[in-house]
Amino acid sequence: MEDSSSSSLPAPPTSRNKYWILRHGRSVPNERGIIVSSLENGMKPEFGLAPQGVEQARLAGELFRKELEELGVPLDSVKICYSPFSRTMETAREVARVLDIPFYSPSCIVSSFLFLYWFNLVT
Repeated sequence: MEDSSSSSLPAPPTSRNKYWILRHGRSVPNERGIIVSSLENGMKPEFGLAPQGVEQARLAGELFRKELEELGVPLDSVKICYSPFSRTMETAREVARVLDIPFYSPSCIVSSFLFLYWFNLVT
């Protein structure tokens, strides 16, 4: 049997990219105690952020901006990816606003691969 620890696989390439993950703010479904996990329902405007969630997104954006500044990351290099659910789109929009990133631009990208589907992570 061959010892796998001595294999000579090449080292993975290094990347200078940095990634942050932010969960959406408090949503209307959270307040109502309901679960909205299907894409069809998740995209409905009535299942967006609650007022508290908008404030949470704003505060997260401010903390993110501070961290980016401390790390010397230029804001024009930031890309925001979000799922098509209204609660994540509203969170992304608020964070983009705080970072002075135009929401309807190539810097903000909606991805149908970024959502929980019936509690199973897709991609």
